[in-house]
Formats: sequence, C-alpha cells, structure tokens
Amino acid sequence: MVWLCGTTILSNSKCISFAALAGCAVSGCAIITTGTDQGIRVVTEKNVSGASCTLVDNKGNRSFIPRTPGTTYMTRGNAPLIITCTKPGYKSATVEIDEKLAGATMGNVILGGGIGIIFDASSGAAQRYPDKVVIWMEPEEWPDERARLQWEEEKRAYIQRSVSAEPDHTVHENGDEL
Repeated sequence: MVWLCGTTILSNSKCISFAALAGCAVSGCAIITTGTDQGIRVVTEKNVSGASCTLVDNKGNRSFIPRTPGTTYMTRGNAPLIITCTKPGYKSATVEIDEKLAGATMGNVILGGGIGIIFDASSGAAQRYPDKVVIWMEPEEWPDERARLQWEEEKRAYIQRSVSAEPDHTVHENGDEL
C-alpha cells in the first residue's frame, strides 16, 4: 500500500481522518483479544477440597465457588478482589488481590498510539487478575503441636518454592504474587 498523504490524491484532512480511523480500528487490543471478564481458579491447600469461596470486587460484584478447587469469572478493572473461603473444621481464610497490566495492553501503545489503552483502561480490559489463587486453609484444631508446626513448615516451603519459581501470575494466601 502506498501512502499518498500530502499529495493531490489525498488531502491532508482526508489523510488525518484515515489515520485516525486506522488507529481506532487497531485500538482496543485487549478488549478484542481478552475481553473484560476473566476466569479465576481458586485452589485450597493443604489437601483441603470442598471449601466454599466468595469473591467480591470493589464495586460489590460477587461470584461464588461452591466447592474448591473451582473456577469463576469476574469482570476486570474493579480491583481489589477479596476472596473468602470457608469450610467446617477450618479457619476462614481471606485474600485480597490486585490486578496487573494485561499483556495485550502494550499492543495499544505500539499499534494504536495510546488510543486503545484509553478504551481498555475504561473497560477493565487493560488489567488482569491472577489466573490462579492458592489459599491455605488452617484447621481449627490440631491433633498436637507437631502437626501444627509441620503444616506451618509445609506452607512456608510452598511459598518459598512458589516465589523462587518462574512467575505464572498465581497468588497464594498471603497475597504475594508468585
């Protein structure tokens, strides 16, 4: 394609209009490629399944996972997201997670000249929650002190392994991104 802006073929005003139209066509990359809703998988540890979890964003939107492990969908752009899991015999566990910049958003800066980032930011498509949240559920009662100490050590080791591993956009119970 030959650009003929500034010549007799396309006037400058038509060229600017064409460029603006082309910018709008390629903008909103994250909206197009990832949408504004996102699946979030919640897993409860240590060997705890069947916990029920409620997810609430800062606008009061709620989602419910009846049994872990499970996945639900939330609208992005409304962080922080509060996740609370409960199960009889275990202490309630609550995690607050924030969003990070979605990868497709950088396409807006490159291709759309920043126009698309405005659309993505206003729709929530520019942000992304972690794909997976791991929550450690602590028993309400321990058979003995040794069992409690072992659980704490396993949790600590899990967090250390996760932090030193390659980031996979996972959040564990204390809210640190892995």
